Amino acid sequence: MKRKKQKLSAMHNTGADRYLITYADLITLLLGLFVILYATSEVNAEKFKEFSTAFTEYFKSKDQKAGKTGDGVLDGTKNAISDAIITPAPQKNIEEITELTKKALAGYMQSGNIELVESNEGLKIIMSEKLLFKSAKATIEQQGSSALDSIAKILQNSSQKILIDGHTDADPINTFSYESNWHLSAMRATNVAYYLVQKGLPEYNLMIRGFGSQRPIADNTSAKGKAANRRVEIFIKDATADSPSNSGYTE
Repeated sequence: MKRKKQKLSAMHNTGADRYLITYADLITLLLGLFVILYATSEVNAEKFKEFSTAFTEYFKSKDQKAGKTGDGVLDGTKNAISDAIITPAPQKNIEEITELTKKALAGYMQSGNIELVESNEGLKIIMSEKLLFKSAKATIEQQGSSALDSIAKILQNSSQKILIDGHTDADPINTFSYESNWHLSAMRATNVAYYLVQKGLPEYNLMIRGFGSQRPIADNTSAKGKAANRRVEIFIKDATADSPSNSGYTE
């Protein structure tokens, strides 16, 4: 009876300490994990130096080969990569603009829809109502847009002052959209200017004016004369001291 009790006691004690085996296994696994992490994170200085020296030898010029006693690190240099170079677009003078305009608008000039007037002050592009608008309207038509695209391309990056003037004939107008020829001429000039701005012309280069019927270039008593008076003029001239700029008026 006594032996049986001792045997049961020994079994009981053994069962109570079994968690130590599991705990020891866990500690062993954790130890192995940390050893692996340490081994993979440790940098082999010699190997690193060999790779660095090899890359240095490859990328340096022949007269700047890295010595065997070098540290294998590429030297930094301020001008290793050249700064981006943005070349400003060359500025065109009035003569160059005139020649380019003649070539670009030759077809419109032959059809009588555009006229170029050269003077000592600059270049004037006279565009007929028939090319740009419908009667009593200020919305630019497709054929007018094509002509303005050509003009905008020529005048991009230009430093000249550009005046855009709207003109009408002497027949009174009073529609739902426009109360007078003043309103119509001003809106036509505005729409032409805004179209050019959308195509890349700087706003401060442009000036908009509406003259109504006050500056005719032909007799308003004939249909042909009235048609000539209904126009938009784009006047290109060199900037002066009082010309607007992106930083205000110059002095």
